[in-house]
Amino acid sequence: MAINYPQFINKVSKQVFTSSGTYTPTTGMVYCIVEAVGGGGGGGGATSAAAQAGAGGGGGAGGYARIVLTSATVGASQTVTIGAAGTAGAAGNNAGGAGGDTSLGTLCIGKGGSGGSGGASATASPGGAGGVAGTGDITFPGEPGSYGTGQAVVSIFTFTGAGGGSFFGGGSAEVAFNGNVTGSAGGNYGDGGSGGGSWNGTGSVAGGAGSAGVIFITEYVMV
Repeated sequence: MAINYPQFINKVSKQVFTSSGTYTPTTGMVYCIVEAVGGGGGGGGATSAAAQAGAGGGGGAGGYARIVLTSATVGASQTVTIGAAGTAGAAGNNAGGAGGDTSLGTLCIGKGGSGGSGGASATASPGGAGGVAGTGDITFPGEPGSYGTGQAVVSIFTFTGAGGGSFFGGGSAEVAFNGNVTGSAGGNYGDGGSGGGSWNGTGSVAGGAGSAGVIFITEYVMV
């Protein structure tokens, strides 16, 4: 349904939420644009046997949702929930945690990404799925994390799984390693963390945590 916007809007304001709370519209708000990104999944941990390598999969990025809302739809206030960052996979063949959903009440929801798989010796470890399409006028899933590539030999470099990039880009890069390497945390809002890499049976390592989600609200106000 079309919205007839008044011609006397003369102020644009912005509210940004990086932690959960309550959205109370600015006085005179006529309509607003809400953008939500879910939390990114954590990268998987890894372990390895002697003469082999293991690499965890990267965490999936949070999904994105955008919606236009009138003041009447928003009402006096709405609950804001920011999707938590997916936890890093514990040292060893352990998956990363899923990111949480980010929401403005039930009106706009960006879904969290899944954690990457743990990495065992000489196996490929799938990355986590990106957050699925959520609730809004426009929605799309987050980028999935990439595979960690374990090896049955240690004479070549092996790659950890990269974390998926959110709507804001980024993600945590894959790492070529020939020694133990801990996964990297996601950078931008909603990014997935990368997997850890274990080399030649010299110890188990952890993955990297994902990044928490965010909500941006752009308000069009009559003063």
